[in-house]
Amino acid sequence: MSLKNERIVYNASKALNNVCYVKSTGIVDPDPSWSALREDSKDVVIFYIVDGKARLTVTGGDYPLYRGDCVIFPPRKYSKIKSDSKNPPTVYWLRCGGELVDAMIKCYFPDMRAIVATCDVQNIFTQAGDLITRASKDVPDTLTLMIHKLFVTVRNSLSTSPAGKSKTGLSGNKYEEYIVTHMYDKLNVQEFASHFGMTVPVLTSIIKRKFGKTPYQYYLAVKINLAKHMLSTSQSSVEDIAARLCFTDRTHFSKLFKRETGLSPAQYRNGCN
Repeated sequence: MSLKNERIVYNASKALNNVCYVKSTGIVDPDPSWSALREDSKDVVIFYIVDGKARLTVTGGDYPLYRGDCVIFPPRKYSKIKSDSKNPPTVYWLRCGGELVDAMIKCYFPDMRAIVATCDVQNIFTQAGDLITRASKDVPDTLTLMIHKLFVTVRNSLSTSPAGKSKTGLSGNKYEEYIVTHMYDKLNVQEFASHFGMTVPVLTSIIKRKFGKTPYQYYLAVKINLAKHMLSTSQSSVEDIAARLCFTDRTHFSKLFKRETGLSPAQYRNGCN
């Protein structure tokens, strides 16, 4: 992606891991001449219009962007954003990638086209920018959660897309957001159901219909993905990872991890090195 007239908040010389990474992020100050051209990048790029106006061009169409619009570009897609000459925008942007990011894109936006949604994700960008400027072993794991939350928020708020400005009304999104919010807690399905004023059987039926899994199965799948990320990018012990993700103990965590991946945590970590 070619970017002009922006302040770079963070720029990694290379991806730190192949599971989930933020390669660079920045802020575009109002500038009538600003533009961003994307032609054949393997990364996912996300823009958020804080204020002002811009124009989005993708294969097959040209669309206006306004304050509060978030744009997600999947890999290998041509796109261009250009500043409005009379009301240039302030833009936050983030470039990320990795196996987990690719999987989330395919899951949440399966048509693999540029997505435009009006939603408030400014705080997520601000927190991510602040976080990645700090040197901490917890940064990669927290960033994974932030990116996941951003994707969920965008899909929840999805109102228009360059594919044809289709509306979405996926009632299951609020359940998924609950799981994301409680990612580092033990899942209590009764509390989960009560939060939405439902019985456990009703909640289970809805989530299974929407996501093809029971609440616990979906919750476990996301936690296993986070565990894979932590095993491949941190020096945390298997015991620490199990405790942080609220598994009963190392044995319980290892058993579930092997059931889901076919490998023990140690085998998976060795394969990433």
